[in-house]
Amino acid sequence: MKTLYITDLDGTFLNDNAEVSKESRDIINTLSKDGLLFSVATARSLLSARELLEGIEFNAPIVLSSGVFVYDMKEKKTVNCFYLSDNNFSKIISIFESADKSPFVFFFNKNTEEYDLQFTSLKLPIHREYYETRRRSMGNIIHQADKICAKDGFAPVFVSLCDKYEDLLPITKQLDLLDGVGYSFYGDTYTQYWFLEVFNKKATKLKGLEIVKDYVKADKVIAFGDNRNDLPLFSGADEKYAVGNAVDELKAVATQIIGSNNENSVARFIKEDFKNCFIDNNS
Repeated sequence: MKTLYITDLDGTFLNDNAEVSKESRDIINTLSKDGLLFSVATARSLLSARELLEGIEFNAPIVLSSGVFVYDMKEKKTVNCFYLSDNNFSKIISIFESADKSPFVFFFNKNTEEYDLQFTSLKLPIHREYYETRRRSMGNIIHQADKICAKDGFAPVFVSLCDKYEDLLPITKQLDLLDGVGYSFYGDTYTQYWFLEVFNKKATKLKGLEIVKDYVKADKVIAFGDNRNDLPLFSGADEKYAVGNAVDELKAVATQIIGSNNENSVARFIKEDFKNCFIDNNS
């Protein structure tokens, strides 16, 4: 039986310093040599996740931007992408602008596999921090624009903003009225703010999981998570494990609760489970 192990990143596989520990990295790489099917499902884009995952050997594609992208790290190619329609995208931007909000907007060129990340203003210190952090790794890919607009060959895929819960909640009510539009709304792992991420309704961590599972022809899925946006991921898994620091909503539907994200709990669980499966399959 082929088992796919898939984990969220922030608050789950990453420690509180937003890093993959050496122990976790070494465990995954050692097991990958024996055929481990390891993947991640994260709200982060490839631009944000790639540096964090550098040096990890993947035998399965990964799910990015909450399911908008499925990407093959080994082949360095996009397996699947869900775009926002031009009509819905215009409505989404209008909703944010009417609330005096300036989200970060991701565009993607499928022919060149290039990204373009735009914003019009930085209204809170957390937005400035988001920009500065990504500027260091992305360069001019992230930039300020007078007006959010797709460049030639690019299409909108993802709209994201970290802000106060009470400011974002009314926006979700308006997004609920748009056909074909989905979103994730959850507390930030590292601050008191909340994230609102908007995308094509077909794009979910569940759909990404299904694509990866089919891609590697896995028979079973074991998932790991910590936050509300991992609920779709858990819904498609045969076994689901919440880390000790997970929100109560996720713990309530988990098969079991394991150690925290600061204890290499995901990698240690995979090591033990994979070892047992490897023995059973070769006995």
